[in-house]
Amino acid sequence: MQELKELNITMNALVKEERFNEFFNLFDPIARIALQNDEYCYLIDLYLNRSKVLYNLGDIQSCIADLKKLTEWMDEHGTDGQKTKYLNTYATVCGELGDQRKYLEYLTKAKELAIKINDVYTLCKIYNNLGVYYLDEKQPENAVNILLKPLEFWDQIDNEYEEEILVFVRLNLSKGYTELGEYQKAEELFDLLFAYIEGKQMTKTAIYVLQYKGLWFKAQRRYEEAKEILLNAKDYASINNDVILLEQINKILVEVITEIGDKDSLIAIQKDYIDSLLKIKEINLSQSLLQIEMSHNEKQYESISNKDPLTSCYNRDYFEKTTKKWLRKAKDTSQLMGFFIFDVDSFKQVNDHYGHLVGDDVLKHISNLAVDCLSKYDSIFARYGGDEFVAIVKISTYEELTEITDNIYKRISKSVITFDEGTIPIRVSIGVSTNANGMITEYREIFKLADDALYESKRNGRNQYTMKC
Repeated sequence: MQELKELNITMNALVKEERFNEFFNLFDPIARIALQNDEYCYLIDLYLNRSKVLYNLGDIQSCIADLKKLTEWMDEHGTDGQKTKYLNTYATVCGELGDQRKYLEYLTKAKELAIKINDVYTLCKIYNNLGVYYLDEKQPENAVNILLKPLEFWDQIDNEYEEEILVFVRLNLSKGYTELGEYQKAEELFDLLFAYIEGKQMTKTAIYVLQYKGLWFKAQRRYEEAKEILLNAKDYASINNDVILLEQINKILVEVITEIGDKDSLIAIQKDYIDSLLKIKEINLSQSLLQIEMSHNEKQYESISNKDPLTSCYNRDYFEKTTKKWLRKAKDTSQLMGFFIFDVDSFKQVNDHYGHLVGDDVLKHISNLAVDCLSKYDSIFARYGGDEFVAIVKISTYEELTEITDNIYKRISKSVITFDEGTIPIRVSIGVSTNANGMITEYREIFKLADDALYESKRNGRNQYTMKC
């Protein structure tokens, strides 16, 4: 299903660029479409991505819930690549909750499968997590050796994934070098890490950078500096409601403030530490990693939405059903209606040159302008598929239809999309037909007339409209 394929590319790009609000807004409608069409491969990708985002945002309970949901589909529908990612994420959550036995067990399974299918990208992430495992086990030398493993595969990693893997490896190497007393090596890595997180959303990875720098100060008995940066990390963890990180940071702060000798601060931090321990205990009691049940996702799969998930205008299914009803009714009332087909000119070149996210912005931009132009009329505007849109509008005269068409065309064709690399002028070809005051009652017929008009616009040079009235 081409639409889901394109949306999946968009969702992957949104996660990579940390545009999480947009990702969450699109998630439910896309998941409904995937489930409605039994497209489990895309559904699994969606949940794998969301579990990853939720983990990075510190929402461990929701992350576990998504992993639980994935178990319903993974064995029957998951690819080996998806299973590898699932096992690695599952292992990471086990480690986060302190279950070292399961952490190593699932990392080992993930590693074996990644090697089998030659999934170098996921294998590098698994080695990173194995390094974390050995850091947790107080074996920094083994951890550093493991963390250097991804460099052996560097020539096999796609350029788009290099930075992501480097950040994780540098983060955990900085901790490993700190524990080995190699402070200069750790400091060089911290310089790179702070440059990376500057201006970015403070997710779990960014907060770990602050936490590990605090450990670096603490290891060198620079307690005041450690306290300052750890309090900063604590604030961000609190904002994210990341109880696991809060417990870790509070524990370190207790040790640091004890060394400083600030009794008042120590009492407050000890209280926070106890509170975070109690919250974690509550999570472990009520949300078992193996038995967690979904409590809030059932309704999202009941029926397919009437809206296109990307542009928020109506979708093809709703448009066709409603237009057919309007055409039948117009036969009795002689209601005049205009029918539009819009096609974005040179859209493939925009996608190829600027990327899918910019292409998506173009589609959303056109949709918003057209919906605004039609808002004062009894009308429906919908995304038909890919870069095609359709619309139907009830009008009084043919002159009114010409005025509407001209207004929409001018609004769109005079607009531009502005982004970091510059601007893109928007160009569309439009075909328009009518129902001949109720004489045309078949959807197929009115569509073909508009499609013929669109073809004429394309043939005559694009970026224009043609009316067959």
